Amino acid sequence: MTLKEKEWVLSLSKEHKFKLMESMLKQNAFGEYMAFIKILLDAPIHKGGISTDEINIIWKKYSNKENTNK
Repeated sequence: MTLKEKEWVLSLSKEHKFKLMESMLKQNAFGEYMAFIKILLDAPIHKGGISTDEINIIWKKYSNKENTNK
């Protein structure tokens, strides 16, 4: 991913980032999800990064849905 693309990702609203993460998980796009959250985790929060705790909320929400579908 280019620097411009990373900057674009970091410029998105937190809500949009969460929606993208959920969409990737629903589509079983785990590679894309991991690359996406790496960008968010590597960046400082004041520059558009997201904390591990907030990312874990999305993951737990997804994994709970997966467990109820079995």
